[in-house]
Amino acid sequence: MARRGAVGVPGPDGVYDYRITAVNHGPSQAVDVVVRDQLPESLVFVSSSDGCTASGRTVTCGPLPKLAVGDSHAWTVTVRLADDYEGDGRDIVNLATVSSGTHDPDRDNNTTSVTGLPVPPGRGSADLSLTKTAVLPGDRTWVRPGETFRYRITVRNQGPGTARGVRVSDPLPRGLRFVGSTDGCAPDGAGPVVCLGPDRLAPGASATYEITVRVATEWARHPGRIENVASVTATTKDPDPGDNQNPPHTLYVRSEGELPHTGGDVPAWLGWAAGAAVAGGGLLMAVARRRPARQGPRR
Repeated sequence: MARRGAVGVPGPDGVYDYRITAVNHGPSQAVDVVVRDQLPESLVFVSSSDGCTASGRTVTCGPLPKLAVGDSHAWTVTVRLADDYEGDGRDIVNLATVSSGTHDPDRDNNTTSVTGLPVPPGRGSADLSLTKTAVLPGDRTWVRPGETFRYRITVRNQGPGTARGVRVSDPLPRGLRFVGSTDGCAPDGAGPVVCLGPDRLAPGASATYEITVRVATEWARHPGRIENVASVTATTKDPDPGDNQNPPHTLYVRSEGELPHTGGDVPAWLGWAAGAAVAGGGLLMAVARRRPARQGPRR
């Protein structure tokens, strides 16, 4: 028996087809032919159009019931680069072995290996960014206690490679309660709301998640505002993590009949200063009025 070297056929974004061919050089018919492909840590089994299966890092093809003298049989195995692989492909070595239930007089040619794969430049990194907005009527920037509204979170992959294992985490602040999500987002136990996927986000593509929340009915926090920050991670290396979370998204909380917030927060000391100024002005007026009375009428 002999096994021809597998050829790494490049596909899109770090996905490859290995074609494994077993040849029977005789002198007898081979039965129960099996090929085992030992994948390196840098490769992950995806599928096989020829029925090969994987257990751990070992891919098994067959058994093929019969292989006549002079005949060959090929299997195709589809693999992808591991999420944490950052090399250029030259160090990837794939080893495969063929065996059968028939005695093989020459086992030296039953094993072969292929070294190297054409890895796209920049494939091992993906720059993710995240933006977040509140979906409110009339583009409001305020909410009422007890009101339900949605946050829309958008993740973009700015490349150069595909982002894998995308995960959004949104630790809701106190005063907000998670209600639901049509995009599969859910609280991670008592931790943040987590949105998983997609498993692969191509360069230039984006993914949007929406979560529904409710403002606490008894809002007792001061100042009356909600600041919410979400972040995104991936198993792929991010060359610029500085844009992986949104700036603090601020909503103001107003009670019924209260005017909506239209400016920055007023410092607490300003109210005290204004009161002091008014009190001081009243005192000066009183002094000014009493002074002529003491002096008496002019002559």
